[in-house]
Amino acid sequence: MDAETLARRCVEAMWEEDRASQALGMQVIATGECRAEVSMTVREDMVNGHSMCHGGMIFTLADTAFAFACNSQNQAAVAASCTIDYLRPAQLGDVLTAVAEAVHQGGRSGLYDVIISNQEQAIVAHFRGRSARISRPVIEEESA
Repeated sequence: MDAETLARRCVEAMWEEDRASQALGMQVIATGECRAEVSMTVREDMVNGHSMCHGGMIFTLADTAFAFACNSQNQAAVAASCTIDYLRPAQLGDVLTAVAEAVHQGGRSGLYDVIISNQEQAIVAHFRGRSARISRPVIEEESA
């Protein structure tokens, strides 16, 4: 199976069980080897006391894209550390898109950057995640 098909199948398997991302209305836009793109529309229940998108919602969107990207090679991985820099506020109704890409993927650890932009392609935040592989596949061999 080619890398793109494998990535898609891994993300589909993870998405099926990802109740948190589904509840937030996220949508998987694109997947590839060590790459994922996920979007989310900022709803009323996602804004904070300043009427801006709560930073935790932006972090969750980025973390979801990061998870899909670092699990795309059918080697299960979890977050070892993550940081985020908020560059501009997101507003009610904004459509946010998180694009995650590997900076480096080694044997057991990976480093990924996630850029979160709004519908006008203005960068809202930059997330960096370090992943650790946990010695099992995302999908079983007969499924792959």
